[in-house]
Amino acid sequence: MKPPFEVLQEIAMCSDILREYFATLHKEVVRLEQENHELRARLNQNSNNSSKPPSSDVFVKPKSLRTKSGRKPGGQPGHKGITLRKVPNPDRIEIHPVEQCGCCGQDLSRIAPMKYSSRQVFDVVIKREVTEHRSDIKQCPGCQHTSTAAFPPGVEHYVQYGPIYRSFMVCLNQGHFVPFDRLAAISKTMLGISASSGTLVNIIQDCHVRLADAEEAIKKQLLNADLLHFDETGTKVDGQNNWIHVAGNSQFTHYACHKKRGNVATDVIGILPQFKGIAVHDFWKPYFKYTQCEHALCNVHILRELTGVIENTGQQWASDMKTLLLDMNQLVDKAGGMLDEASVAKYEVQYDAILALADSENPINKADIVRDKGRGRPKRSKERNLIDRLKLNKQQVLLFMRSPVVPFDNNQAERDIRMAKLHRKISGGFRSDEGKTAFCRIRSYISSATKQGIDMFSAIYAAKTGSPVFVQ
Repeated sequence: MKPPFEVLQEIAMCSDILREYFATLHKEVVRLEQENHELRARLNQNSNNSSKPPSSDVFVKPKSLRTKSGRKPGGQPGHKGITLRKVPNPDRIEIHPVEQCGCCGQDLSRIAPMKYSSRQVFDVVIKREVTEHRSDIKQCPGCQHTSTAAFPPGVEHYVQYGPIYRSFMVCLNQGHFVPFDRLAAISKTMLGISASSGTLVNIIQDCHVRLADAEEAIKKQLLNADLLHFDETGTKVDGQNNWIHVAGNSQFTHYACHKKRGNVATDVIGILPQFKGIAVHDFWKPYFKYTQCEHALCNVHILRELTGVIENTGQQWASDMKTLLLDMNQLVDKAGGMLDEASVAKYEVQYDAILALADSENPINKADIVRDKGRGRPKRSKERNLIDRLKLNKQQVLLFMRSPVVPFDNNQAERDIRMAKLHRKISGGFRSDEGKTAFCRIRSYISSATKQGIDMFSAIYAAKTGSPVFVQ
């Protein structure tokens, strides 16, 4: 806060000691004002105006970035609904006869019905089924040799669990995140089959081993794709911080867990270093190391940050940029996925003009550019950092206008990573490296199968019976 002119005049008439004292006070006031601004901005951060996850929000009413479409709520014309419908061949039919006339009471038990009124009840039968395989042992009357019939493939132990049961357990644990102890209770009380937590862990590990080739096939498909979405989220492994990395598109998904978040992890995973298409992601700097592919940035992340600038500072440039990005997105949708070069050039001019306004609202203090004894980079505000990123990555931010395959956002990766977030919310993380590795491989398989219209149970059952859906 700069003192009024009258105050400055009074200070000028004071002694040197008082003027120096007032100058020191003014510097401290400026510092405290800046600190107060930063702390208030930090307190105002939530999942709607920053990159913080929704789980960190406290009593914050969600605000959607979507604009009104003008349509009524609910299913739209042409939407395929899901409801129970009668089947032509029910499994069981129960006849409810009319014994006597509802008017005069005459006996109707011998009268044939003229027609039926039917209703169907959908239910399930939960029943344990134990199959005993008996292998014949016969002795040849000629040579006296004893021959034993072979058991069917997959029947390898004296007593064992069948593929349907094992697939069901994998689906409940890896697909729906039912913990092992509760899964063992469900197995015993509802299915009548006893299984320890250790046995269930072994069933998951067996599925993990069977899907090794399927995982490689999924990675190969992703490497050959034209466009991929990337994201990462934190988790815990034996109490230590780890990161689950996801790479995917509309057809395939790959998860991998690593102790690191940046290039060390992505190099080990091996997808991004070899990928030569278009990589869609947020502003996470390690992604830009890979120059063999083209980059496109998520504009929804930018909108959240712009919302934070508007709420914390009220700066006009942020409001203008938010409006411009949303308008461009609507026009691209109406145009069928991309704009002509004349339109792109027009919006790039508006983009640059807004960033020029941003510079005027966030002037760079030349004194701050001078490094403090050469150590480190001078600290800049969040607003200044966002402006610089928007300038530096202009082509990546606006690529969605030029390419029909590039989306406005990184929602595909957000949807893919959601299952990892849900797992951490329910289970808190993983107890071992084996658990995290099995989770990532099985979830990669389940997610990829689901994207291609194959239900989870069918995909897992195919893997358990030796015929996984994806093979090289």
